[in-house]
Amino acid sequence: MKGYKYIVLTILALGILFFSISGSGNTVPENTSPPKEDKKRIVLLAHVYNNAYWNIVKKGAEDAAKERGCILEYDGPETSSLQESLRLIEKSIIAKKDGIITYVLEEQPTIPLINKAIAKGIPVITVDTDAKDSSRIAYVGTDNKKAGEVAAEVLIGKLGRNDEVGIIMGGSNNTNQLERVEGFKGYLQKHSNIEIVDIRSSNSYALEAELAAKKILKEAPYVDAIFCTSALDGMGAARAVADIKMQGKVHVISFDDLPETLDYINQGVIYATLAQKPYDMGYKAVNFMMDILEGKNVEKGEYITNTEVITKAILDAQKKGEKLK
Repeated sequence: MKGYKYIVLTILALGILFFSISGSGNTVPENTSPPKEDKKRIVLLAHVYNNAYWNIVKKGAEDAAKERGCILEYDGPETSSLQESLRLIEKSIIAKKDGIITYVLEEQPTIPLINKAIAKGIPVITVDTDAKDSSRIAYVGTDNKKAGEVAAEVLIGKLGRNDEVGIIMGGSNNTNQLERVEGFKGYLQKHSNIEIVDIRSSNSYALEAELAAKKILKEAPYVDAIFCTSALDGMGAARAVADIKMQGKVHVISFDDLPETLDYINQGVIYATLAQKPYDMGYKAVNFMMDILEGKNVEKGEYITNTEVITKAILDAQKKGEKLK
């Protein structure tokens, strides 16, 4: 019996010794999980984070990112803020994002940060508003000066050449707003005698635009039109005109084709709007950025997206399935 126990214990001891030896080697267990993809991280910095227009830019960017297999991060100030816009660009540089797509609130203060990103090997594309004197790779967006000229042409076609107009702009220092006003004023001076009687800023708030419109109409009661350089300005001015029952007498020229803007066109409060292509801006900007990051040849310069004039006549024709010539 003792011999039997001795044999069993010997076998157990040998078994333990065998497994301990076989498991003590330096071999690394095989990793059967697939290798992690090194996806490019691109950040899109908006004018204002929670803004209907910028949500459309974001959607275009997201669709392109999904197609190109990159990670898109979206950020922006809660309200229009130069300091916060600059801080977010700096933050993106510190975080070593693979690419930065950014709105430019004011050109001169933003140029050093764009150049800093480029110097650190981070490509920068400006969107919606440009910083032409920076080292940015490309600009994707509206030709804002040309858009202002088109707005003036539309206004002359409606009013004639000898009336008065007020202007409401989203920000008195905003680069794209200044360019639109420049184009608008220049075209009026060349092609009409229309007088600009007042220019006010809304700071990108619809309520402020409404108050500004009411002040213009109170202080200059013979104003025939108000040119608004952003969607929120147009909505605010339209609310003012409707509130004092001046639709058809004071013609509002706006920007963009957000639902409320189109409603005011159908009501005859806004005469015309210049619809930009925010989805195209986001979509093209991400595709250009991925081309750059993948080493493809991308020419530096401006990639201008279309603008379209929308009036009630055009909306009515669209409802009937027709096209105006």
